[in-house]
Amino acid sequence: MEWKNNGIGEFMLLITFFVLIVLSFYFMEKNYRKSVYYKLTKNNFFAVKFNKGRNGEYLTSKIIEKHALQSHRQLLNIYVPKRNSDELTEIDLLFIDRTGLYVIESKNYSGWIFGNETQQHWTQSMPNKKKYKFFNPIRQNATHIRAIQDFLELPIEAMHSVIVFSERCTLKKVAVTSQNVHVIKRENLRRFIQTQKETASQLFSQDDIQVIYNRLMPQMQVSNEVKKQHIQTIQQKYKKK
Repeated sequence: MEWKNNGIGEFMLLITFFVLIVLSFYFMEKNYRKSVYYKLTKNNFFAVKFNKGRNGEYLTSKIIEKHALQSHRQLLNIYVPKRNSDELTEIDLLFIDRTGLYVIESKNYSGWIFGNETQQHWTQSMPNKKKYKFFNPIRQNATHIRAIQDFLELPIEAMHSVIVFSERCTLKKVAVTSQNVHVIKRENLRRFIQTQKETASQLFSQDDIQVIYNRLMPQMQVSNEVKKQHIQTIQQKYKKK
């Protein structure tokens, strides 16, 4: 009898645990569907939750939505023509407010991160001692900045390059000296936004923000064929290297 009672108790604990998990995902999905990220992308919750890249973008977008000026506008996964090229470049996320246009490159990495502005590649060092190289995200975002700047015909002073790394990493030796270039962890994004509110000059009016948003929105709504071609172009370049 005692064995049966223990078995029933364990079964009930298992059922309770399962119900709590289901409820947890239910409320997370419910909140997700209220987010700016979902309204713009319509991405499936589970497709985002279990994809490191997309989940990083979503978490970053949530912080911006909560702490940026009420007048700000966000856009995600925007395809803009490169300078003097027929190719497109994809911007992870950007937001526009009165202090400028913030072009964000999301890096949802773990481990130790090493790099500076001049290096072509940065290094990700993992706890198991393995090291991985990845393209300098400042240079990567500089391409995005140039494309957006040309497309909108904005002065460089209006452009802010922001590289956002995951809370799961440690920025060990990351040197940045250029003005309007920021490399931060997601946990510091709220403070960064607040500092910009308090110290940055106002460059755009509310009408300016809406005009820029309207101009960029079609670049987010490109066809699947365009997206596939962009991925193929990136893969071909990677193979050549």
